[in-house]
Amino acid sequence: MKLLHALGLSIALLVALWVYVSIGMPDLRLYPWIGFVAWAAFFAAGGGRDGVVKPLAASTVAILLTALTMFAVGAVGGGLGALIGLVALLAFVLVVISDVAALSYTPAAFLGAATYFGSGGKVDDSILFVILSWIAGLALGYVSEVLGKKMARPA
Repeated sequence: MKLLHALGLSIALLVALWVYVSIGMPDLRLYPWIGFVAWAAFFAAGGGRDGVVKPLAASTVAILLTALTMFAVGAVGGGLGALIGLVALLAFVLVVISDVAALSYTPAAFLGAATYFGSGGKVDDSILFVILSWIAGLALGYVSEVLGKKMARPA
């Protein structure tokens, strides 16, 4: 089987599992769509070990910084001006943290922030489930790549 087809098959099988776990088991509080975003980030980062490590560090830090930003917005009254100013500051920080090698995958930082906002942007335990959904998506990306390579015919 060609690598592309093998990857397609492994991803399809794991997508079925992810949908079952993330939607069929609501008590786990996982976000299905965030898992897919993380999965895509895995492949966008080049797959393999780097496909896990680069997006995980940048997205996790970004999620936490975005939660801190939303806490600060609330602490100063929650007005539109505060939201605009603090989110603009967050965007600056998400770019400059790439000076740190482990946080240098800026797209994952912005994806992490976006997934936090998309989850509702609440400063509560949902932050943990956004991060766990990222971890699950990155793990699924890694496993889908490994399985796809195993199923592919040798070159």
